[in-house]
Amino acid sequence: MTGVLTRPERLVAAAAASVLVLGLVSTSYAGTQTPVTNAAEVSPLPTESPSAAPTVGPVTPSAKPSPKATKRVERGALPAKAAMPTPPQAGCPVPTKHPRSWTPKPLKPPKVADSALPAPRARGPKAKDLDAITGKGIWITNWANDDVDVAGIVAKAKAAGLSSIWVRSGGSKQGYYGGPVLRELVPAAHRAGIKVIAWDFPFLSDPMADAARAKQALATGIDAFAPDVETSAEGTYATTRRVQLYLSVVRSYAGDRPIAATVPRPTPKRLASFPYAAFAPYADVFVPMVYWSCNEPGLLVQQSLQRLGRWLPVAPVGQAYDMRTDGGRAGIPSRAETWRFLDSARRGGAVGASLWTMEKIGAGQWSALSAYPWLRR
Repeated sequence: MTGVLTRPERLVAAAAASVLVLGLVSTSYAGTQTPVTNAAEVSPLPTESPSAAPTVGPVTPSAKPSPKATKRVERGALPAKAAMPTPPQAGCPVPTKHPRSWTPKPLKPPKVADSALPAPRARGPKAKDLDAITGKGIWITNWANDDVDVAGIVAKAKAAGLSSIWVRSGGSKQGYYGGPVLRELVPAAHRAGIKVIAWDFPFLSDPMADAARAKQALATGIDAFAPDVETSAEGTYATTRRVQLYLSVVRSYAGDRPIAATVPRPTPKRLASFPYAAFAPYADVFVPMVYWSCNEPGLLVQQSLQRLGRWLPVAPVGQAYDMRTDGGRAGIPSRAETWRFLDSARRGGAVGASLWTMEKIGAGQWSALSAYPWLRR
């Protein structure tokens, strides 16, 4: 899941107020997902105003979300229901063959063999509440040497009515580097009434070392921690044993703060191979990566709520970047799609919803994120 807002870029943005995309463009992406092209397509609404919701009808879900997924529906007036526009979107469907091979290379032996792993720690109390995850959020992919414009990020998030900022603090490849940013961001965001969630990319080759980075991030006073646990295609050793060991240790460090398990979108194929159930004893909420490409975003949100809600509450993260390099549709998603994603999440009972990533989000998408009335309690 890539550069952030710098102080020089903030000056440029101030001189061009119509530009809502700030930050460094990065070519790396740790949250790659394979697009599915069997759903109805969507199209942008070029004449819609920045603050108006798309005036389209609903899509009826195929099943009711589980009680776990619906118990935290937020109160407050809802806008008119948003459904997918029907004309096909430019660039869809994408070619069925990806420009790069999707066949993952066999993983090398992990740094720590299974036989050397300790047993998972005893299950302790979970988070006292999910307030840190509730409402609307934005993700940031910063790196160790980035000059992060904390004041600008917080001001922009507050103006958009966001509840949370999700900022990268490290990964198995880069180590922990989040200290300088988090020490500045956490108090600044808290003064603005915004929660801070640190996210990390653990490979689980050495689960105890991965958990140690989480401990460092949690020590800065963050409100929640989000491990981005990917598939073997991204180099992750996501077995039940390694997931449970890692999360059990992170749980002991997090105390009563939420663990937001960021996971691949639960397609039927992944449900048969990815250990979603292993997260349930230790995590507090699932954050599926709902990057829709040519799919209808509301349908994917509904599927994620239905498939993951049997284990934990759900707070999906949506696509705010160009998926062409991942074999998806070229271009930034439209305002209508983004509104549909948010509306389907809230109506379906999601705890919250967020977009990845602040560095690449489109102007129409930021408009939808700002305008959508997801009120916090």
